[in-house]
Amino acid sequence: MRRAFGLVALVAVMVAGGACERPASQRAKSAFVVRPETVDFGPAALGHTKTFKLRIANAGRASYRVEGAVSSVPNVNIPPFEPFILSAGGEQDIEIHFLPQVEGEIQGVVEIITDAEVGGRVPVSGRGVKAFIEVSSEALDFGNVAMGLVEMREVTVRNPSDVDSSLTLSVQGADADQFTAGQGLPSSLAPGEALVVPVAYAPRRLGAAEAALHVVVCDGCAPVMVPLTGTGVASRLEVTPLRVDFGRVALGATAEQVITVRNQGTQPLSFSGSQLVDSSEGVFRIASEPVVANGQLAPGAAVELRVAFTPAAVGKVRDGRVEIGVREQGSSAPGPKVSLAGEGGGSCVTVLPRRLAFGTVAEGMTATRDVTVYNRCRADVSVTDLQLDTHQGGYFTLAQAPASVMVPAGQNARVSVTFRPKAGSTDASKGQLSVTVRDSGSAATEAVALEGRSRVFAPCQYVLPQQLDFGKVPVGAEVALGVTLRNSGTEACYLASMQLVQGSDRVFSASPVRNGVLEPGAKATLVVRFRPSEEGGFSGLAEAWVNSPTQGHPLVELQGEGVVGCFAVQPTTVDFGVTKLACGPRTRELVAVNSCVGPIQVSQVAIDAGAGEFTVDGGGNAPWTLASQSARALTATYAPVDDGADTAALRFTLADGSVYTVGMVGWGVTQAEQTDRFFQESQAKVDVLFVVDNSGSMMEEQQNLGQNFAAFLSAADGAAVDYRIGVTTTGLDPSPGGWSECPGGSQGGDNGRLFPVDGSRPRIITPATPDAAGVFASNTRVGVCHWNEQGLEAAYRALADPLLYNEDDPRTAQPNDGNAGFLREDARLAIIFVSDEEDFSAQPVSFYETYLLALKGNDRSKLSVNAIVGPSDLARCPTSSSSGTRYIQLAEATGGVVESICTPNWASSLEKLSDSTFGANRKFPLSETPEAPGSIVVDVDGVRVTSGWEYDARENAILFDRFTAPEAGSLVEVTYPLGCG
Repeated sequence: MRRAFGLVALVAVMVAGGACERPASQRAKSAFVVRPETVDFGPAALGHTKTFKLRIANAGRASYRVEGAVSSVPNVNIPPFEPFILSAGGEQDIEIHFLPQVEGEIQGVVEIITDAEVGGRVPVSGRGVKAFIEVSSEALDFGNVAMGLVEMREVTVRNPSDVDSSLTLSVQGADADQFTAGQGLPSSLAPGEALVVPVAYAPRRLGAAEAALHVVVCDGCAPVMVPLTGTGVASRLEVTPLRVDFGRVALGATAEQVITVRNQGTQPLSFSGSQLVDSSEGVFRIASEPVVANGQLAPGAAVELRVAFTPAAVGKVRDGRVEIGVREQGSSAPGPKVSLAGEGGGSCVTVLPRRLAFGTVAEGMTATRDVTVYNRCRADVSVTDLQLDTHQGGYFTLAQAPASVMVPAGQNARVSVTFRPKAGSTDASKGQLSVTVRDSGSAATEAVALEGRSRVFAPCQYVLPQQLDFGKVPVGAEVALGVTLRNSGTEACYLASMQLVQGSDRVFSASPVRNGVLEPGAKATLVVRFRPSEEGGFSGLAEAWVNSPTQGHPLVELQGEGVVGCFAVQPTTVDFGVTKLACGPRTRELVAVNSCVGPIQVSQVAIDAGAGEFTVDGGGNAPWTLASQSARALTATYAPVDDGADTAALRFTLADGSVYTVGMVGWGVTQAEQTDRFFQESQAKVDVLFVVDNSGSMMEEQQNLGQNFAAFLSAADGAAVDYRIGVTTTGLDPSPGGWSECPGGSQGGDNGRLFPVDGSRPRIITPATPDAAGVFASNTRVGVCHWNEQGLEAAYRALADPLLYNEDDPRTAQPNDGNAGFLREDARLAIIFVSDEEDFSAQPVSFYETYLLALKGNDRSKLSVNAIVGPSDLARCPTSSSSGTRYIQLAEATGGVVESICTPNWASSLEKLSDSTFGANRKFPLSETPEAPGSIVVDVDGVRVTSGWEYDARENAILFDRFTAPEAGSLVEVTYPLGCG
């Protein structure tokens, strides 16, 4: 706080000038406190180290420094630690070790070296005792043990003392029920007596087992633990897998998996089916199981049973178990048990479209359409099963063999389906494609409805160019031209497809034209793109399939040349996009550039014949000369007259006969309607930066922030968010000190570096961070030593060079104090400012908003700025020094949440911030401008949504209400008529 700093600075000047020093009774005092007040090790076995944790705390108002600790007792020592500062309310643990060498009591003190006014010495005591039991073995591994058998191992214990010693054994651990130790042994050992302790492993479950044998070696001493490990197997029986993990399954959906049981022996095994022995939540079931003849599983035979998981709530469920009734004949031994695990939540794999319509198809011909599997999971998935069922009408078949297809994380794969009408059929054909996707061992199946119609067509009459010449194109540039097939007859024509022929040079690419009906005069255009990778000529072939007995498969030759020269036209493809016929012409600029050392003469600029929708101004009056290092601007205009794709080639002919081609592409529509599709993120990634005020009045707020970490993570835990959380401060330069010191190694001058800069704790908190809440509480106690709050600048520096991607800040002496590893390109960025003072950063708020948006690719859905600051009405927040106007301005500009620093309920406020930071995405930006916002239609997972959202004209986006945002994994479809924007 600035006023507080001014007073302290004045006092500092008076002291420096010899003025009267403030009486000691009026100074802020530190208070050295330890918990507990004495260190009592109790009994400790000779030769074994016993550890005690001592907590040092500051119960005063002024900070103090802890330099180290020493012990007055030879066999009590304190491992070296880095000096640290305890600010008011701060705490830190240190370890004290006791390694007794002789029997008997020890007393002394541990002195904590500190500059606190009082305290520093802590009484210490302990007692060295001889261990009355010695243990010989360190670990027992039983290896693989067949189900129903028992494997034995031994541990030797000895009484080294000269008196009787009691023997206390126990087996503890997750699989303690499968191990047995020391049954029937005496409860004590005579002096010098040694005894072999038998340990047994009888696997009750297939798979690895772990436990530990605990042996008490002296009264009050920690027991010696002997690790026990083994693996239960079935020697005559193979059961795979031993554990079924369904992974995450969407609520309402059912995932199934197969358990295989195989008889690997030479004798038949009894098989009585299977049963669930643990499924208290009712989410697991046996979907199907085989019926075995005579109840016997023959040697070498295998059976499969299917188990299913249908989650009823979000989150992990308690494991279930299925017991398989297979055993040797005449045996009553229990059958093997397979564990079942699963988690309810949104699916990260989607199959689209849910309805595949082939339209009208000519009898005797086919149409092929694609179904796309979108993998938004973090791991690869595979399409393992494709099943086609025809319900009525024609024939639906797979265009390729139904092999397993791997879909990498974040990518998609296509499944092609072909429809062939049945001769004479007049009804609509219907079918279904079932797509099973497997993710990390779990499987989910989605269905796609199929439909198509049949029609008899007269032979198609058409016109189509025999060749498409791209001319000269600079290496690396792309030109788009069209192959147009026009119906020149008087009756409708059926077009099955248009596409590139396999074997065309890879520099050519095109999206196939799907099947359709061309009315007389109508056209279909295959847009072909040519991007030469090197100098030289290239060739390819385009093909079409139409209903004609003699000319049903026309071909078009493709050719182009890649060149490297000093003449170019930019852009090489002028794309006008979708244009409504009623909106009038669209214009685009292009420029001819001469980067040669001498002039270039352009002898002709012309558009190929038949491109009446396109015109160019500025290129006429050829020939004309383009001087060296100069350019000439031209204007292209697109005025569509009918629906469909339009293309044209603009040719620049030079004096030497070279022809350079510019492609022009547009799409005319009468009633333009756009559908934007979005996938609501599943298992989202979010990077969170807290910027915490480290001025003198922030102690209580820092503690409240740290103590409510669980509330802040409430939305993250519910959605299984992959988060990274870092903290920095509003301080840029180190504090001059004088009244309080800041921890972390920078004396309050973090300058955007993540706290603590000395790396004494993790600086980036993730879901895998041990004791994340404790680390966050410590990291938000940044101290109260500063006065110049520059939170916006601190956030900017934290996310800018040189800190952003460097492990070390080259400007400082501290090692590894950069912020590398915090920001991820594909993650949302949330910034949270916590301050009771206005921001005094140098730049205007618009500077920081512009930078942060650019950092996330100008995608506002990827950025959220939130603030817990002084409100505009300070009458409701008397403890705040001023309103956080600049923080509020930035938060409101990015759609963030603003809470008062005087909030009476920090948990509630942080839950709101949690929803804003980690909650489901609520904003979906549209790709085009709607003609009429009232005509916008929103569907979520195929269901029309009429409320809970609004159109934000400023953002040109659909904004859902906070409590109606689509769930993770949902498909959001927004359909609207296009405007003329």
